[in-house]
Amino acid sequence: MALICTAVASSSTEAQLQTQSQGSREQRIELVIEDRTFFMAKSGPIQLRAPLEIIVENRDTVRHGFMSSMLLGLLVSGEDDQIVMYGKGVEGCYVNPGRTLVILFSTEGPGSFPFHCDLHERMKGELSIVEVPTV
Repeated sequence: MALICTAVASSSTEAQLQTQSQGSREQRIELVIEDRTFFMAKSGPIQLRAPLEIIVENRDTVRHGFMSSMLLGLLVSGEDDQIVMYGKGVEGCYVNPGRTLVILFSTEGPGSFPFHCDLHERMKGELSIVEVPTV
């Protein structure tokens, strides 16, 4: 089963000014794992080169991985109530049953970023970040 998420990044300064006027709003994409499938629970417009949270909630009764080459080479932090990770060269994390993992990194630019569970080969998804010019 595969999930494709799309996040829209605005290229205008108007969007940057709107974000600044709203305060330091967290950019967030929320994923849920249920029945050995990734589902997108929440997403919205994001700003490139700004911190982005990916929240992965495991509602299954088994452990799952969240692995992606998009994280390699980026400064990444991740945590749940049992582990904390921080650094470069992190390719992914494990999410225990009933737990939620928060991964924080900055988006460098538009692109497609596949992710998967390394423990269950059929669990795959893709995050697509597209830049949309506004007038």
